[in-house]
Amino acid sequence: MLFSLLDDRFNRTGFDCGEPELNIFLRERASQFVKRGFCRVYILTDENCVIGYYSLSQFAVKVQGLPPKIAKKFPSNMLVPCTLIGRLAVDRRFQDKQIGKLLLIDALKNVLEASKKIGGYCVVVDVKNEQVKGFYAKYGFIPFIDNELRMFLPLDSIAI
Repeated sequence: MLFSLLDDRFNRTGFDCGEPELNIFLRERASQFVKRGFCRVYILTDENCVIGYYSLSQFAVKVQGLPPKIAKKFPSNMLVPCTLIGRLAVDRRFQDKQIGKLLLIDALKNVLEASKKIGGYCVVVDVKNEQVKGFYAKYGFIPFIDNELRMFLPLDSIAI
């Protein structure tokens, strides 16, 4: 298995994670998002087969959404710089094999490396449901107080 930045040499047509929105993004929109500079898409492949992917982009959140204990560290009207894991998906054929964990670890490594050059406070994810929320909570992600389906992980808490 190998992580790579998305490019046209990888066949994405057979990718199916069970979520139509995530499938369509990888098959039809990801290349355009990358070309326009909206995000970077990283894929995990095995012999040109896409096993999973995730996207990263710059992001900011309102300090008011953070838990009070954390929010008090920032000016009250600040937008907190962070990185968004916009999408993370594993093909059905490889689900229940810890691939999601591998994708998340690689994403966090990339975020930490980028934060050395551009800064940032945390990693943010928007989850679709309670099952996905449980996945991220297992790795220390914390819900925002104003949106239970948006979660964050402070960069200083990442131990890889």
